Amino acid sequence: MPVIQKRHLRASVVAQPLLHRWYAWPYLLAPHTGALNLRERLLPILRNYLLSPALHQSALADPARYGGPFLDPGDAGTAEVESLLETTERDAAARLALADDIDRLRTLLAEQATGGALEALYPQVPESLRGCVELVYDLANHPSFRFFEPLLYRSAAFEEHGQTLSLTAVPPRGQPFVYGSPVLPGTGRLDIGVPFRADVWDDVFAARLQPVDTGELAERLGLDTGATARFEELFHDPAPHPYPAVPEGRVRMRYFGHAAVLIETSTGSVLLDPLIGYRDDGHEHFTVADLPHHIDAVVISHFHSDHFSLEALLQLRTRIGTIVVPRASGGTLQDPSLKVMLQALGFPRVVELGELETHPAAEGLDIVALPFLGEHADLDIRTKMVPLVRALGRSFMFATDITPVEPALYDRVRDIAGEVDALFVGLECVGAPLGWLYGPLMEVKLSREHNKARRLKGSDAALADRLARQVGARHVYAYAMGLEPWLKHLTGSEYDDASEPVRQSRVLAELCERRSVGSELLYRQAERVWPAAGRRS
Repeated sequence: MPVIQKRHLRASVVAQPLLHRWYAWPYLLAPHTGALNLRERLLPILRNYLLSPALHQSALADPARYGGPFLDPGDAGTAEVESLLETTERDAAARLALADDIDRLRTLLAEQATGGALEALYPQVPESLRGCVELVYDLANHPSFRFFEPLLYRSAAFEEHGQTLSLTAVPPRGQPFVYGSPVLPGTGRLDIGVPFRADVWDDVFAARLQPVDTGELAERLGLDTGATARFEELFHDPAPHPYPAVPEGRVRMRYFGHAAVLIETSTGSVLLDPLIGYRDDGHEHFTVADLPHHIDAVVISHFHSDHFSLEALLQLRTRIGTIVVPRASGGTLQDPSLKVMLQALGFPRVVELGELETHPAAEGLDIVALPFLGEHADLDIRTKMVPLVRALGRSFMFATDITPVEPALYDRVRDIAGEVDALFVGLECVGAPLGWLYGPLMEVKLSREHNKARRLKGSDAALADRLARQVGARHVYAYAMGLEPWLKHLTGSEYDDASEPVRQSRVLAELCERRSVGSELLYRQAERVWPAAGRRS
């Protein structure tokens, strides 16, 4: 009998989820928003590149244009891009049909829903939407429709056949911006077309902690001999280092980059907005190897792709007790449900929190959903919350990307929040215009003036300081500005001392210092410890 050698998955191995070769960000994963993004954003990038590769090359040579809709094929050429376009038009036919049918339904309602009963219009609903939508009026008699989202994930437009996990032994250096360039096959990538929800992926990533039979895993993944050899190179013999426990009576905060923060006690842990890096990427920081073996709750503050990372969540699926997400509005196009999406992707334990609701994560560890204002360009989007984590009598408020333009809101929740030991607040105070994220979903194109005015921005120093004073924050952390260099291909930015968000972090520190309150910019890595409330340091 052959000797079975069990080995561990290396902490440097990257696993990027792809859909039709594009990075699987949330508004692409959802069938309805993904259909419009594919037709209005991604396919035009491919077509535009094929018309003028030199134009894209020239644009990408300007660092200031990084993050724009310019395609970098890497080692591939125009033939590979043309092949991807042809393959996508064929394999994503159901999604493209759904996008066209959304347009047809909008036209139908605009022309025939004039205030009368809508019952007669159901037979005219386009085919891919039949049985998946409800036709409605608002209270001003404006017609609209809402999706039965779970049914969309059971339809042909979910397109699991387009799902791929692309594995690399170490983090790719200089990877193009993933929202402007597809992740094309290349040297060093092992692409495995097994759906994200498949149990076999849980066994692959559990191997970071427990050794596995790599040959058996390769067989379950359907790999041929050559791919099996490359797959086995992703594993090694050494076991992971023991995880450092949190002393009893202490609360530990670890900062993993961007908005990823871990709050731990000796009895439980909460991980917020995980966007986690890997070892061997050339930078010193906490990585996937520095996470606890069990995470009682993962909290997603809102639907944007720098806060909801399927790449991170897939690798932690077996470690997570519960994923806590904000409650969606119930089927509107601009506001997909995180709970429905996660369940379709194979996550069984997902809890939605409405505003001011509480989830008990572990003994002495609670999560409260506070209201979230701003950063969504004035659209009616409700899948968002400001998580308040309570641990051993301490409280930590994560204001991520909010713009607290209505200060009365946080006056009204002061009795729930109490005085906050630490306020984490995003200072991305410039932000992209509305169309950068939501353009493909819009029924009517905005004027240039309105598009620029309605921005996806967070707080500036003055707004953050006012919020800190309202909640009595004893310490203020500026974070979630996309500064970490190992995340540039996902956030589109990196640390620049002269940038406005970094400048605002210095202004915030000055404002806090006047009140004898500490403030600092979180960057790369940080760890802080608090004693339980009532205990001395």
